[in-house]
Amino acid sequence: MVTHLYTDFLENRHTYQENIDFWKTIVHTLLSVENISLQSYLATTKPDGSLYLDGNPIYQFKVENSNRAVRIIQEEIERDSIEFSAWLDTLELADESIVDELVISLELSQESCLLAIELINAWVITGLSKPKMEKYIDKIFALKDTIGKVENSTQKQVTYA
Repeated sequence: MVTHLYTDFLENRHTYQENIDFWKTIVHTLLSVENISLQSYLATTKPDGSLYLDGNPIYQFKVENSNRAVRIIQEEIERDSIEFSAWLDTLELADESIVDELVISLELSQESCLLAIELINAWVITGLSKPKMEKYIDKIFALKDTIGKVENSTQKQVTYA
């Protein structure tokens, strides 16, 4: 069974903000060890200052003095499984600079969060090249499938015990 987090984030502004704070804490804790500075690179608020409440992105950052960025898209929870995907993209910003972006799309669960942390670590701290990162993303997908099978197997054992 998957342990989902912030299940009502799209319906509840307070939960949405808690969800943003959750990702901020995760990312800053991970990157503070390496003393990496971050900046925002995408608009997350409307002209009136209120948040876009669609989960795209739920959290985003660009590494200062780098062309690397991360965008986390959080989807509405629809399944009781690990829903997770990731890819690399190149994005031209308003100032005409180019960023290489790791995009992570997920239904937030404890399990998908760990996969996201692993990819952020590889992209930002380890600094894998784009080709190596693409291969690593494939390995993470295989791990996701393995985790799902183990959970399903465990669930069946509990059901039939």
